[in-house]
Amino acid sequence: MVKKEEVKKTTTKKENQEIKKDVVKEIKEKVLQDLNKEIQSTIKESTLKFKEDVKEEIGIEIQNEVTNIMKQEEKRLIRGKGFSIFKRDVVILILFGFLCYFGYCLYDVKYFDFMKSECERNGTCYVENGNGEGNGENKPQEVVKDKDWYIENYGYLLEEVKLHLPADQVSAYYLYSNDYKLSEIKSSYLLNMAYKELDAKQIKTNSQTVTIECDDLKQAFERLFGSTTYYKEGAFTYNCLNFIYNQEKNRYTAENTKCAKSKNVILEEIDNMYEEGDVLYLLTTATIYNESEGSFYTFDNLFDAVVVDVTRDDVNKNSKKLNKYQYQFKKANDTYYFDGVTKLK
Repeated sequence: MVKKEEVKKTTTKKENQEIKKDVVKEIKEKVLQDLNKEIQSTIKESTLKFKEDVKEEIGIEIQNEVTNIMKQEEKRLIRGKGFSIFKRDVVILILFGFLCYFGYCLYDVKYFDFMKSECERNGTCYVENGNGEGNGENKPQEVVKDKDWYIENYGYLLEEVKLHLPADQVSAYYLYSNDYKLSEIKSSYLLNMAYKELDAKQIKTNSQTVTIECDDLKQAFERLFGSTTYYKEGAFTYNCLNFIYNQEKNRYTAENTKCAKSKNVILEEIDNMYEEGDVLYLLTTATIYNESEGSFYTFDNLFDAVVVDVTRDDVNKNSKKLNKYQYQFKKANDTYYFDGVTKLK
């Protein structure tokens, strides 16, 4: 009996051990399965997250790179387009400048006068009245070339022959002292007149000197007098600038000085203008006006006033007591050139 019970106990014990082993094994397998699932799940999630992160970073990099490339391309295109536009505008401006200059040159030489009708050139064009009809007789109205017409169209000629010299100096009265033909006038005074015809850019000025090229003054002389027949290099004065001719450099140079304020001024007004043949006559009244005294002087007597208590505007009122002159201008190639001056009184 004892042995049977012992055997039974032993069997039961073994069975219990086997059961324990199975249970442990089952638990172990379950734990391993759960652990594997968890690990796989974790790895999958990590992998997916990593993929998403990588994908997002790659997307951002690609977007940034594409944006940079587009910006660079856009800048390149803008620069190219802007430069092309700039070149186009510069070319247009240059061409426009040439056209304007060429047009001005043609206008200056009266090239377009051929486009005018005969009546436009001589001022006798037909003018319609308010009813759309002619001027009564239905004929071109002839322009009356009276004093006012001549002064309006040729009054500038008087300014061309004025000497620009300080009125306190006797040299300023040279042309008013006697009768002179163009050929009789001293060259220094002719150069004084020609100086006014220079362009500003032809007069080179600094703080010490004023310089003009001989060729420029010679061309101005020809424009004023129609030829260089009486042109002669030499010293001349314009206002307070005393020009000396430098033969070696072929130019005129003067010390840059300013004129002191003069107490006297030469006043000259046009009395009449008319034309005979190819000669235009310009008649004037001239006087020396002392501003501080309010007096008129003649060029015959610089010490005794002929009229006192007057203003600049009183020349016409007192013309009978003042000097009278007649300037002559000869016509050549539709232009009037100074030919001489006559002292009438």
